[in-house]
Amino acid sequence: MKIRIFTVLFFTSILHAGQPLPEGGTRLIKSDWFTAPGLFNPGRVDGRPLAKAEVVDVAHPAFNRAMRVEVLNPGGLFYSSAVNIYSTQKVQKGDGVIVQLYMRSIRNEDESAVSRATVFVQGPGPGYKKYLLREITAGSEWTLYQLPFTVSDARAAGKLSLHIGAGGGDKLQTWEIGGVTFLNYGKKVKVEDLPVTRATYEGRAADAPWRQAATARIEKFRKGDFEILVVDSKGAPVPDAELSVTFLRHAYHFGSVINAGVLMGDSEDSEQYRETLLELFNQSGTENDLKWPPWEQEWGRHYSQEQTLRALRWLKAHDYYVRGHVMVWPAKKHVPQSLGPLIDQKDPVVKQRALDHIKDISLKTADVLDEWDVVNEPYNNHDLMDAFGDEIMVDWFKAARSYLPDHKLYLNDFGILSGGGRDTSHQRHYEKTIRYLIDRGAPITGMGMQGHFGETPTSIPRVYEVLDHFHTTFPDLDIRVTELDVNSSDLELQADYIRDFLTIVFSHPATVGVQCWGFWEGLHWRKRAAMVTLDWQLKPNGRAWKHLTRDLWWNDFNGKTDAQGRFSDRGFYGRYQLKVSVNGKEQVQEFDLRKTEAGKQILKVELSSE
Repeated sequence: MKIRIFTVLFFTSILHAGQPLPEGGTRLIKSDWFTAPGLFNPGRVDGRPLAKAEVVDVAHPAFNRAMRVEVLNPGGLFYSSAVNIYSTQKVQKGDGVIVQLYMRSIRNEDESAVSRATVFVQGPGPGYKKYLLREITAGSEWTLYQLPFTVSDARAAGKLSLHIGAGGGDKLQTWEIGGVTFLNYGKKVKVEDLPVTRATYEGRAADAPWRQAATARIEKFRKGDFEILVVDSKGAPVPDAELSVTFLRHAYHFGSVINAGVLMGDSEDSEQYRETLLELFNQSGTENDLKWPPWEQEWGRHYSQEQTLRALRWLKAHDYYVRGHVMVWPAKKHVPQSLGPLIDQKDPVVKQRALDHIKDISLKTADVLDEWDVVNEPYNNHDLMDAFGDEIMVDWFKAARSYLPDHKLYLNDFGILSGGGRDTSHQRHYEKTIRYLIDRGAPITGMGMQGHFGETPTSIPRVYEVLDHFHTTFPDLDIRVTELDVNSSDLELQADYIRDFLTIVFSHPATVGVQCWGFWEGLHWRKRAAMVTLDWQLKPNGRAWKHLTRDLWWNDFNGKTDAQGRFSDRGFYGRYQLKVSVNGKEQVQEFDLRKTEAGKQILKVELSSE
C-alpha cells in the first residue's frame, strides 16, 4: 500500500479574557440604557409571548444592574424577541465601533449547560442592514464579550441600534446581560487594534468526542473491501503479479458551483478557474445560469442558454456529476418579470408557464445534468403557493419526473443547518413540506440543505443531530449540502470549520455530497468566504478542503498477488485505475469500487494471451 505522509492542523481559539478598552471612544448609548422606552420586545410564537424581561440588581465589579431575559416559548428567529438599545449619537461611514457586554446563564435546558443569545447591530428599516451579527453563549459565570466592527454607512442619532436577541432555538432558558458598552472610536483607532473576543464553535477541540465516532463511521460507510483475482487466458491463477491500484475519483461528491461565462472564457483567469475546479472538485453545477430569469435572457448578455449548455457539456466531458439549480424559486422576484402581475391576479396562465418552463429546461439539459433542485426555499419564497395552493409543488415534481425519469429531484432550503441549527420554525416547515410532497406522490428523492455560515457557525454535534433527525424521519431520501460557505474574517476558524463540517457530513451515511457555493474570490457572492484568493492562492479553508478530499480521504495501493492469484485491501468507494504487470507485460483497466450486499467486491482480471 502506498503510504501518504500528512499533518493535520488543529487551530484553536481561546475565549478572550478581555483587554482594557482604549481611551477616546464616544459613548453611543446612555449609561442608564436599561431605563429607555421600548427596551424589550417580547415577540410571539404561535400566539404566545416568546420571552419576558426585567431589570435586576446584581453584584459585579463593573456594574450593579442587569437585564434578565426569560425565554418562555422557544421558537421564531433570533430577532423575534430582543433587548433593543438605540444610539444617541451619530456615526460616520468607516467609523470603528465596539460592543462590550457581559452575559451569564441563570437557567437553561441545553445539553451543553449554556444559554444562548444573538448580538446584532443594525440600521433602520426596511433594510435593517446588519453591521454585527454574533451568537454569544455563557454558563453560570459572567462571560465578557468584546465585539468590534466597522460601520459602512453614516447613521444619524437613533438610526443605529444594538440588540440582544432571545429568539430561535427550542430550549427554555434564562440569561442576564450587563455592563453594556457601545463606543465609537471613529477613525482614531483601527478596528483590528480593538480588543476582540474571537468566535469559536462547539466541537472544535482536537480531542472533541465526536471525532472518534466520525472516523469510525467514515471507515464503515465510505470504504469497502475489494479483492482482485488475476488469472491467465486459461483461467489459472497468476501468483506474484505486480499490481498498482490508483484512486482516480471519489464516489462521494465534493463540489462547487461555477459561472458558465467564466468557465467558458478565454482569459488567463478563466484558464486558472478551470484548472482550480479540476484540482479541488469532482461535482459541480451552475450558481445562477439555470435560474428561470437568466434562462429566459432577463439578466443581460452575460447569460445565455447556449453558453450555459456549453459549460454543462464541459463539466460532463470532464466526468463531473452535475446539479441543476433551480427549476422554480417560487417568489415573484425570482420568476420572469412578466409573471409578477399575473401572480397577483391569480391568473392560471402562471401555472402553465411554470410547467412549460420545466419541460423546456428539462429537455434541453437532460443529457448534461444528473439531478435538479426542483423547488428552492419555499419557507421564505411562497408567492406562487399563496396564489395557487401548495399542490403546485407536487405538480412541478411530477412534471420534472415525466421528462427526467432517472434524475434525482430535490427540495432545497436554507436555515436547516445554519443559524446554530436552532431555527426550529424553518426546520418544522421544511419537514412538513417534505411530508406533504411524499404523501401526495411527488417523486422527491433528496433533501437539499444549504450551508451558509457566519462568524459563529453551528456546533458540530448539532449538525450531526439535525442530519440524523431528517434521515430518521425520511430514511429513503438522500441528503446533500448544496450551498456551503463560511463567511468569517477569522481565517483559522474558517479553515477549522470547513475541516470539521466536511468531516461530520461525510461521516453521515445518508449524505451524498457537499457543494460549495463558489470557490474563487473574484467570483464569490461573499468574498471573505472564498477558498481561493483573487490571485489564485489557496486560503487556509481551501487547504483544509484539499487536505481532506485529496490526502486524508485518499488511497492508492501497490502489491503482488498471492499464491492463489489474489490481492485484497479496503478503499474508499470510487473509481480506480488498475495496472497488472507480469513478465514485463502490462495490462490496464478501470473499475468502480461500490458498496455491495456481499460485503466484498471481487474483480476478476483475465490476462491477455498476446
